[in-house]
Amino acid sequence: MAYALEVKNITKTFGNLIANDSINLAVEKGSVHAIVGENGAGKSTLMNIVTAIHKPDVGEIFIDGNSVEFKNPMDATRHGVGMVHQEFMLFHDFTVWENIVTGFEERRLGVFVSAQKSRKSIEEICIKYNFDIPLDSVVNDLPVAVLQQIEIAKTLYRGADIIILDEPTAVLTPQGVEGLFKAIHSLKEMGKTIIFISHKLKEVFRIADRISVLRGGRLVNNVLPGDIDEQQLANMMVGNEVMLKAQKLPCNPREVHLSVRNLNVTDSKGVKRLKEVSFEVHAGEIVGIAGVAGSGQQQLIDTIIGLRTPDAGSHIELFGNDVSGTSVRERRCMGMSYVPQDRLSEGINSWGDVWENAIMGYYIVKGFSSKIWLKRRETNEFTKKIIGNYSVKVQNLDDNIRSLSGGNIQKLIVGREFSQDSRLLIVADPSRGIDVGSIEFIWKKIIELADGGVGVLLISHDLNEVMELSDRIMVMYNGAMQPAGVHGELSEYDLGYIMLGGNIDANDQ
Repeated sequence: MAYALEVKNITKTFGNLIANDSINLAVEKGSVHAIVGENGAGKSTLMNIVTAIHKPDVGEIFIDGNSVEFKNPMDATRHGVGMVHQEFMLFHDFTVWENIVTGFEERRLGVFVSAQKSRKSIEEICIKYNFDIPLDSVVNDLPVAVLQQIEIAKTLYRGADIIILDEPTAVLTPQGVEGLFKAIHSLKEMGKTIIFISHKLKEVFRIADRISVLRGGRLVNNVLPGDIDEQQLANMMVGNEVMLKAQKLPCNPREVHLSVRNLNVTDSKGVKRLKEVSFEVHAGEIVGIAGVAGSGQQQLIDTIIGLRTPDAGSHIELFGNDVSGTSVRERRCMGMSYVPQDRLSEGINSWGDVWENAIMGYYIVKGFSSKIWLKRRETNEFTKKIIGNYSVKVQNLDDNIRSLSGGNIQKLIVGREFSQDSRLLIVADPSRGIDVGSIEFIWKKIIELADGGVGVLLISHDLNEVMELSDRIMVMYNGAMQPAGVHGELSEYDLGYIMLGGNIDANDQ
């Protein structure tokens, strides 16, 4: 049997942490091989070793049966290994073409950069794999589904035969997922090998030829999709039985905690980003907002929390109080918490330690015993409580926050914001990039908070999450808000259709 990639006895440690423990994995050429596991199971470390971001302590890598030892990530790329990261690696002010060719420009006579040759090569890739990419558009102006195609096209342009996709559907609509899966099938038919890393088990079963399960740094199972079901796979990942659906009861909405009326927002370029947006969030209910990335969700959040000034005539009230002119700090002190979608740039201080990030905001809103000095015993106890309650895998409280995996950073942020006894919780993509066991726990916490009288505004690109948790659903499209029914009223596909500008009357479903 021909293997595109083999790793043998791969072991990698970071201090006392064994991230990969004697892993043996073989990926068949021309297949889609899924790798699943909890956050901290070792998936990212293993892929970082394959792409030469890390070097293994022990073990070998084989490409097409040949032992290789990459000097650096560029060397791995030259050997045909490419990775599309969960956080896109794109220059936002560059055009699509510039992003794809930078560092890999084609040349005439081995010296002169040939833009014409490079462009022709990219156009051939787009035709071959059915990508619809505007090469001359600035990346910052494009929706996330197109960014995904750009990352894949960039990887193919650089000669990848083994393509690693890390959480590729995290922010795609159902229609966007279908487009990605068509591209994956095309890649497979052309002989490319795909490694598909995801926490979305339905998608794993749809796309994978084989599934490998990592747990605690070890490879614990290697199975065919037809031999198990979703529940069995989830249990393998976590090591015990988990629930795959939210246990939600009808809500009991009470007083209004957030009121938004006639909200308009115009950006610095004069473009209207929000158009007459009006809605309410009551105590005891979860209001879900779905929408394609770039439809105005971030501008809505920024305005509600106080980072952006709305146009004249707009009204926002928190707990019955007009908050025009109030700061983010003042709104948080009134009882608002916020879990941002962009955990790295908005959710953490990337230069700070784990404990410093755990108490961010809390020490202002709730405080510790001293109003002047932070006592490490108290901050450590608070941090340990979050780590324990939210299963954050961390070696030392004094470690830099970036030493944690993306999923564990997300769990720390969620734990921090959920622990502040707020009356209004604004949460964006709370389960992005985290494992099924943690998703189950976080969903339960959101439902418990709402049952206890917290108003929850949930903004998520995961439609299953919106549908499972929300009492009422709204959809944003091109800066406007449209009601999309109550819990269980519309299908996932119908919601995706509305997100793309379609018109469905929820009452007719």
